Amino acid sequence: MRVPVLCYHRVEEPPDGATYDGNFVDPALFAAHMQMLASLGCTGVTVGALSRWQRGEQALPPRAVAITFDDAYQSVHDFALPILASYRWPGTVYVVSSQLGGTNAWDVSAPPAVLMDTPTLRALAGSGHEIGSHSRHHARIRGLDDATARDELRGSREELQAAINAPVDSFAFPYGSHDPRALANVHAAGYRSSVTLKRWANGRSTNPLRLGRVGVGGPLPAWQLRLKLFKAMLTPSRS
Repeated sequence: MRVPVLCYHRVEEPPDGATYDGNFVDPALFAAHMQMLASLGCTGVTVGALSRWQRGEQALPPRAVAITFDDAYQSVHDFALPILASYRWPGTVYVVSSQLGGTNAWDVSAPPAVLMDTPTLRALAGSGHEIGSHSRHHARIRGLDDATARDELRGSREELQAAINAPVDSFAFPYGSHDPRALANVHAAGYRSSVTLKRWANGRSTNPLRLGRVGVGGPLPAWQLRLKLFKAMLTPSRS
């Protein structure tokens, strides 16, 4: 079995004046994506469940697929998670820990947006969703010296665990950018899994610190997402 992981960002209509809509998915389109997955017999799981399956610690349902959200936008809470709840599927939300309840200050080219605050994230963790780290400052981990990487990785993990009072075991590389040194720093920070933007589905032998994801954004109809998933299932994963 191989498990695809989907990567979403903002589940909302692009505001007027947005120059780039690749991080936006309209809520109605997100609902169509989830309906398509359900019609294929897919079941949503967290990245944590995928990682535990790789380690032989738990089983996964047939046709498992992990739904992830980078940056922890409030719109994901307001629009995407109720749709997941209708299927009783959990999601994994990757959080920039220095911006709890803040905005996407790292992205000066994008329209500003509110991010989830600590009580919201704590409630999500308590209801079966997974909270993961997306670094402290949305930093590109590749190329950082070890001390700065440690602050971004371990510091974020510790801040989030204190905020939600639950383990934080998964990391998402900002911009997908990584190299062997970055992978080693993620491992040293105590994470059990990390996700990239390599477009492959994940098997038991896939490196758990280099999991693939399929990016989803813009006006992508459900049938095109289905093709992207099919291609990911056929793409070999590399360690």
